[in-house]
Amino acid sequence: MSPEYKAEFTDVTYDVEVDLLDEGGVIVVKIGDQSFTMKPTKGEDGIWTVNNRTTDHRVEVLKRSGNTISIQLDGEKHTLEWVRAKKADTPVSAPLSSGTKNPGGVYPPMPGKITEVHVALNDSVQDGDTLCILEAMKMFNELKAPKSGRIREVNVEPGASVVPSDLLILIE
Repeated sequence: MSPEYKAEFTDVTYDVEVDLLDEGGVIVVKIGDQSFTMKPTKGEDGIWTVNNRTTDHRVEVLKRSGNTISIQLDGEKHTLEWVRAKKADTPVSAPLSSGTKNPGGVYPPMPGKITEVHVALNDSVQDGDTLCILEAMKMFNELKAPKSGRIREVNVEPGASVVPSDLLILIE
């Protein structure tokens, strides 16, 4: 399976996968071939406490700019660069101008997890057909075709975590 993210930290690039383990906010973060189970909690002061089952770590986000984030982890400052990885066997569209979305594209309206995908490459769809199901905030949302046409790209699979800038499905 391909990683969800590529992260660069101290000039080393890591493959990173993040999975929600349960509804209580426990996550599993896989970095390379190592897995970490942890529970992040945001305090009223905006500072995160991340418990890795043995120790609480204090994480403060100092600055976020594009794909670069500066944090203070247990008193030490670090800079991390990350990008969302694409599946190697998935066709990727060329990036569009800043903030512009492809008119035949289906994008999630909010961050969430895809639970079902109802279409495949080259399927014909009609305007309003349900293409996939997004689970967000404990609700299931049908993502529908914005127009009739043929499926040109399917860039998502069940279980994938997505954000509003992700092109899930492209119809031409």
